[in-house]
Amino acid sequence: MERFLSYAHEFAAAVTRSKEFGLLAPQFELETTRRWFDANRLARFPYVMRDGLGELGIEDLMSQCMSIHYRMRSVVQDWLDCPVMYTLGWIDDGTAHGMFKFDDAFITKMLRIGHNGGTVNLHAWLTLPSMEIIDVSLATTMGIAQKRPEMLGLTIIRPADELTGMAYKPMLVGDDFLRKTGLLIEW
Repeated sequence: MERFLSYAHEFAAAVTRSKEFGLLAPQFELETTRRWFDANRLARFPYVMRDGLGELGIEDLMSQCMSIHYRMRSVVQDWLDCPVMYTLGWIDDGTAHGMFKFDDAFITKMLRIGHNGGTVNLHAWLTLPSMEIIDVSLATTMGIAQKRPEMLGLTIIRPADELTGMAYKPMLVGDDFLRKTGLLIEW
């Protein structure tokens, strides 16, 4: 149970950090005793995504975490009938530098100067009130980088603190950072 509180604590800190940076953060109620994903929903997930977003190829998943999770949020929220929080952060993979690691200085700089094109070193996923996470892009991105085809198209769906070998580190909650930095342009 202590590991579960770890992600919940970090997620609450990410909500606070978002507000401290003047970003809109979604309201939600933590529901630690509930799980939205059971075996049935895990099996149905790919079909719900296909019906909501269309067919997604490997190129749609690789290094497209911000846009794909942004588009998925409303589909998942409607399907599960619960709040779904767009989450920006990094992955602690046990190395000194982590994966997609960024800090408050990066957030400050991005909010000050905006996005000037090119890739951005951060990661996005979805978080449910139960602290279950949904990440459809990380395994594919890692599979391409590590030349491991068995990872292509895999989705990570589980309570964040039940993961082994890595840990999700939320830094910001909501999509306001994308708008204010120019990473998301809505027509």
